[in-house]
Amino acid sequence: MNRQNAVLAGATGLVGSAVAQLLPSGDLTIIARRAVECTGALHLTGPMLDWPRLMVGQTFDVAICCLGTTIKQAGSKEAFAAVDLEGVAAFAGAARMAGARQLLMVSSVGADASAANFYLQTKGKAEAAVQALGFARVDIFRPGLLRGDRAGPTRLGESIGMAVSPLTDLLTPRGLDKYRSIAATTVAAAICALTGRDGEGVFIHHNREMMGAV
Repeated sequence: MNRQNAVLAGATGLVGSAVAQLLPSGDLTIIARRAVECTGALHLTGPMLDWPRLMVGQTFDVAICCLGTTIKQAGSKEAFAAVDLEGVAAFAGAARMAGARQLLMVSSVGADASAANFYLQTKGKAEAAVQALGFARVDIFRPGLLRGDRAGPTRLGESIGMAVSPLTDLLTPRGLDKYRSIAATTVAAAICALTGRDGEGVFIHHNREMMGAV
């Protein structure tokens, strides 16, 4: 991984917290709604609506977006979209204005702006929004069910999914391995491995590509 001045959103989440531990803290700025433990990093803290203002005057090479919630946790479809679409787009736009040439973003397998499923549709719209901002390189990570110890409220559906994932993964053929579960630490390691990567364009990474990047 090339040393890059990176800004990270979503450091309190399953993938983002692992990214914060793996990246060199001296080159890292963490922007969050509440304090995040990461010694050596620069911290910008405030409501999500204030993030673009907090990033004014900063300069970054890379932006990493690990923001993500669920409709149930957010409380409504509108509140979910406020984070997973509007919040993602606002963060990415502010990072682009601060000079970032590369954006690395955690999305979801099946993300599609035209999907009938609201969750996947919102994820797809977020992908489209960041691609329109003019980054030289965009890396989009579309993991299956994330495995790992999540802080905060238990997500019942995810807990059940993780419990049965060894069986469902075994039954899922290799050609459909993008739908298998994947460790959040593997996704984080792939993000870090691709941070600062040369080349231009939009690159989509499913489970197989993420495991190969580590």
